[in-house]
Amino acid sequence: MSTLNLILQSLHNLTRWALVILGVIVIVRGFTGWLRGRRFNKDDNRFGLLYTSFFDVQLLLGLILYFSKGWFGVLTADFAAAMRAAGTRFFAIEHFLLMFIALVVAHVVRTRSRKAASDVLKHRWAALGYLLSFVLMLAAIPWPFLEYGRPWLRLFGLQF
Repeated sequence: MSTLNLILQSLHNLTRWALVILGVIVIVRGFTGWLRGRRFNKDDNRFGLLYTSFFDVQLLLGLILYFSKGWFGVLTADFAAAMRAAGTRFFAIEHFLLMFIALVVAHVVRTRSRKAASDVLKHRWAALGYLLSFVLMLAAIPWPFLEYGRPWLRLFGLQF
């Protein structure tokens, strides 16, 4: 593996964990704000911005890896064979598609939660929308316990 791919893969992995942490934060802030009737404040907005921004970076890193590691080529070379192999199908289609949908949901939620008419509606949009985005993201992660899973942490060639 090239040094650049190793760096990109490490950054992609680290960004995953940042997204998981930020996802929990925005969901908890959304639900607590909604259920307690708290004012939607600048920290709520800031954490939503961080979640979507990290998601954007994650997608960019993922796209570079997708094309540099050859998943697109595998998919276009023999689509039927790629669809029969669970691991290939996951990385060539499912992982990218679910992550992209989760990203779009996060951006829609951020916009809707900022522009909602009341603080309760802002928090409700954040709570439910970020939860949906988060669940889609979790479903798209190649967890180590899956047949085609990856290690919990991959840093510059080291795997944990």
